[in-house]
Amino acid sequence: MPFQVSADDPARPQPALRVLDHKYFQLTDHFVYVHGETVVTVPGCAPEPCVLRTDLASVPAPLRGLLAPYGRQLLPAIMHDDLCHHAEAHGKSGMALRRRADELFRTALLDEGVGPFRSRIFWVGVEVGRIWTFTTYTRFLLIAHHILGMVCWVVGVPWAIATSHYPAAVGLLALPCVLSLLWRRDFPVALLGCILLPVVTPTYLLTLATAAVLWIPDVTAWLFGRRVTRKPPPLGPPTTVLR
Repeated sequence: MPFQVSADDPARPQPALRVLDHKYFQLTDHFVYVHGETVVTVPGCAPEPCVLRTDLASVPAPLRGLLAPYGRQLLPAIMHDDLCHHAEAHGKSGMALRRRADELFRTALLDEGVGPFRSRIFWVGVEVGRIWTFTTYTRFLLIAHHILGMVCWVVGVPWAIATSHYPAAVGLLALPCVLSLLWRRDFPVALLGCILLPVVTPTYLLTLATAAVLWIPDVTAWLFGRRVTRKPPPLGPPTTVLR
């Protein structure tokens, strides 16, 4: 079993998570991940305090209809957050450690039974996060590359075919692939981002539009003077076990 209570105890771990706020949790019990010769220990916070916080799988709220922040990806996500914390502690030199953490995350997702396509979506997301965290200008080039690829394939190619510009259609189809080669080792991130962006963008925009419609009654009440602000109650003891 890839996730275990300890290196010597192959039982399935049942980690408890303490609620920190509306987004973050803290692991109270440690567990390990075993894959071949690789053994990764994810430390808990009991009995000593720790600085690690986890938001589980870091899925933006509008995309949680496609990818949940918990489920089979729970343990891989907590492990990944811990590895990312260690990588970021090394500053700019932590890029290699973060790349390794992202690959272990993808492997752990597969070990937990997450499908190959969904695992790749998660992996592309964390790899974009790696580049965003450890670079200054390259991250903007990557986002521009993904947007360009989406425009070429979603707008350019259909337009070229509809207007019978078939050589242009071939060129627009190949352009994102050729440009992705310039990213060398990050070629899969560059190319898969172009493929996935047209998939997630409609869901993202539709969710935002739906949320905006649902916010209208609250905004209307706020504008007409019903500005009621209540202080949330304090959080209670640690949560029950999340699986």
